[in-house]
Amino acid sequence: MKIGDLTPDQLHQHFAGPGLRARVGPFVVLLHTRIRGFAEDFGLAYADFPICDGSEISDFRIHMTPARRRWLWREAQVECWTDGASPFRTFPRRLAMPLAEWGLNWCICSQAHQFLIFHSAVVEKAGRAAILAGPSGSGKSTLCAALLARGWRLLSDELTLLDPTQGYVLPIPRPVALKGTSIGLITELLPEARIGRIHTATVKGTIAHLRPPSEAVERQAEAALPGWVVFPRHADTADTRLVPIRKAPGFLRLEENCFNYRALGRTAFDALSQVIEMAECYELPFAEAVVAADLVDRLAALEPVVGLPLDAA
Repeated sequence: MKIGDLTPDQLHQHFAGPGLRARVGPFVVLLHTRIRGFAEDFGLAYADFPICDGSEISDFRIHMTPARRRWLWREAQVECWTDGASPFRTFPRRLAMPLAEWGLNWCICSQAHQFLIFHSAVVEKAGRAAILAGPSGSGKSTLCAALLARGWRLLSDELTLLDPTQGYVLPIPRPVALKGTSIGLITELLPEARIGRIHTATVKGTIAHLRPPSEAVERQAEAALPGWVVFPRHADTADTRLVPIRKAPGFLRLEENCFNYRALGRTAFDALSQVIEMAECYELPFAEAVVAADLVDRLAALEPVVGLPLDAA
């Protein structure tokens, strides 16, 4: 059964009772909440994800709860608890969905050290993955969504998970977080896409979540080999072009965008070396996401590689 198969009342009963247990990429996530607005937002964004039965052990447990303390001069607040810890300050309750997404990011980056984790979007075509690495605000999500309109498969909008022993990228095709003007742009490029509620005045500005394509979720057990590492950098006056960079600078720049490089030590060095050896590296300054996506799309004309199922190892 999928999350989208539940009625709104059934969804709320799951969240408020034993919790909603869903498979998201290689993880099983258990969520609890009594906040109906969040349940509705989550149900829309994760409609195609499968529900797991109670026998499957959850990797992460997230509890979205109304803040215990109330302030007369502030709107209703929400807290995000993960395994008994609250890694963030309280947020307005209307921002529960973005907070839950950031909470899941925190869980993965702080606990899932069986993977080498990069701050990057990643998409796949013909079995090869394009890793779009960079800090917040570099245009990763916008470029990622523009590539979806060209037939690329979403592996992740925010985090690249690399199996350090096998060298392939594992999908975790969660909702794409669109910011500001990119919301309208992607609505034009993907007219059939479902975009959730627009959240204003967040710490990252205006945000809306693009529901991942159904195919991406259905194929979330199909891994891909690294093909390209691209460092996008959005600027309104940029001359949009792909600039090849050498392997050594590519290694150092990708390492800067790795969350757990130090934690994995030599394992991380060897795995990152393998990625850089397999992939071509580029800088991509761009002013228009459509033009930038066309340039990345041309890279897929290289010899295709057959996609890998996660149990192929």
